[in-house]
Amino acid sequence: MKLLELLYNQENKYIDEIDRLEKHPDDVIFLESSLDSGFICLKAQENSSDWNIARLIGDFNKAKQSINDIPFKDYILLTEQNSDLSDIQFCKHNGSLLYFENSLSTSFEYDETESNTYLNSSEVGLPKECIKAKASSLNSRIDDLYLIMKNRICGYIKVIKNTWHFSEVAIEINAEYRNQGYGTALMELMTRQFALKGQKLSYVVEENNIASLKLARNFLKESFKLDKYILD
Repeated sequence: MKLLELLYNQENKYIDEIDRLEKHPDDVIFLESSLDSGFICLKAQENSSDWNIARLIGDFNKAKQSINDIPFKDYILLTEQNSDLSDIQFCKHNGSLLYFENSLSTSFEYDETESNTYLNSSEVGLPKECIKAKASSLNSRIDDLYLIMKNRICGYIKVIKNTWHFSEVAIEINAEYRNQGYGTALMELMTRQFALKGQKLSYVVEENNIASLKLARNFLKESFKLDKYILD
């Protein structure tokens, strides 16, 4: 089975890997232990805070025979909760990642000519012209929303990874504007846009990030959990 096909069989779980494989295939290494199991390795991108990641695909008991071939000196091993890692003595637990996604809305008929209506900041209790939208092409789905306060960008929600049916987003609000409902407003507008377009929005959160967890759970359903292990 081809790697991309293997990943797309569980598309919502491998958004990062699919995006990297389609855009930068040379950055992706697949250590194949069997036709349907192994580890996919993503090197941390330059000038980023990413980890070197080794991601389990398929059955761990099949995949583990190739674990010593992972090419990084320091990396994070990601595996779904309750995977059997008990026989890997050099793993130490380092928190968990929670994955969220929105449910598709079927209650609207989307009209491209009315897109500005759905981006009206007053709908979510914000001043007029407070939120600006950026799209990759005319009349396309929204890619980025920016919070504009006092003529400067004070926050955003951006699409960072894409697959056929999912887009993973990142959200950031400047410290002085946090806890005032701006992040909630951006998430509400973005979630609405994706639902109307028939594509799901995905959001990855560290389990100890209380503010982001609260935001995600207000608008999205918890999809699945990944344990995170750091290998020395």
